[in-house]
Amino acid sequence: MWKYLLPLIVALPAQAHVVMDAAELPAATYQRIAFRVGHGCAGAATTGIEIRLPEGVVQARPMVKPGWTIAITTRALERPTSTGHGLTREAPATITWQGGPLPDAHYDEFVLMIRTPDAPGASLAFPVVQLCEGGARHDWVEPAGSRSPAPILRIGNRP
Repeated sequence: MWKYLLPLIVALPAQAHVVMDAAELPAATYQRIAFRVGHGCAGAATTGIEIRLPEGVVQARPMVKPGWTIAITTRALERPTSTGHGLTREAPATITWQGGPLPDAHYDEFVLMIRTPDAPGASLAFPVVQLCEGGARHDWVEPAGSRSPAPILRIGNRP
């Protein structure tokens, strides 16, 4: 029986190992999202997580994580955009945590508070780069259904 099932098992796409805790969130609201890192890179401990924020996200704040430092890069917006608390002329482009290390045998979460775009029905990809000891890395940046998919967030209706 295994000889018939093995080709099916091998053909299944790999499950993402950096996943988002929310599949869908309401439009134009402040929401908490967590990126779960389930393992290191081929046995090496995780030492960095870089999350690339999609164009529609104009506000994001990372949660402090003891033992990790945070770096935020920004991008200029074409025109001032409302955040719900005023106007902004720039938006976060990447948020990176470095430190740890997070051993391969453990998992952890990296948390953001974001303002979701006012775009019901949209799907946003959040590409993630996982850096590990010894220079190893894994890029979770591919389309859904691939071996290394980026986490996807669907934007629902406004509350």
